[in-house]
Amino acid sequence: MGLEAARELECAALGALLREPREAERTLLLDCRPFLAFCRRHVRAAQPVPWNALLRRRARGSPAAALSCLLPDRALRARLDRGELARAVVLDEGSPSVAELRPDGPAHVLLTALLHETRAGPTAVCFLRGGFDGFQACCPDLCSEAPAPAQPPVGDETSRSNPRAPFYDQGGPVEILPYLYLGSCSHSSDLQGLQACGITAVLNVSASCPNHFEGLFRYKSIPVEDNHMVEISAWFQEAIGFIDWVKNSGGRVLVHCQAGISRSATICLAYLMQSRRVRLDEAFDFVKQRRGVISPNFSFMGQLLQFETQVLCH
Repeated sequence: MGLEAARELECAALGALLREPREAERTLLLDCRPFLAFCRRHVRAAQPVPWNALLRRRARGSPAAALSCLLPDRALRARLDRGELARAVVLDEGSPSVAELRPDGPAHVLLTALLHETRAGPTAVCFLRGGFDGFQACCPDLCSEAPAPAQPPVGDETSRSNPRAPFYDQGGPVEILPYLYLGSCSHSSDLQGLQACGITAVLNVSASCPNHFEGLFRYKSIPVEDNHMVEISAWFQEAIGFIDWVKNSGGRVLVHCQAGISRSATICLAYLMQSRRVRLDEAFDFVKQRRGVISPNFSFMGQLLQFETQVLCH
């Protein structure tokens, strides 16, 4: 089935659909832009589509295999299979039409897979003309806000924290995702700061930091030291499960270690890699933009590289 079967949707038409609650619920919006571009700003209703060299190779197989790579959420694929969605809309940065798409690009591959998998069902497969750039210009109120600036660099005189505090305790916890925050042990002891961030749970990635407010927050401890002998990867799935539990319960979790530099940053990187299906370098750049002091030790970085292969190859 060729891409001529895909409908081209104007930005204003998509905006009208998303403003109608019933139509928005029946619309699957798939954003094929790079991960960092998606995180900077996106249509609020959109799902990011993972894309990298490993997934590109895997997507060369059957349409079903390609769709499972590009739409890893089984619940969404099940909704497609059951015909519960009126439309699946694919968008990229700003392509004006389907004819302009690169054959080896994610939008082209995804449209092909969707057309094949939905050919006998009621779901219309659409391409957004003008992509995110056009939609942002047309309907800025339906797009996410630009992320807050990163915390001030070390020594910045505008820092709102105690100037006597170590550099890694300056500022407060930083938002990695709307439900995931990263910080230090000092941040975990600041009840006012935690409440200001809406924190409901704390993931303590240390063997020595106390859990200060056990009567107020849900805690989970991962008792590891920051040294090259520690197999922190053995804790990845348990940590990821806890973060997902907090997310699914509508809460927010602070992940911290002593300094918020190595152990807790490693856990956040592993979470991003698995939940967003992105490479380590993409996840690292994303977190570094938000907390500039992160620096997992050499062994942890090696374990993250191994985890990257596991995540992206399965």
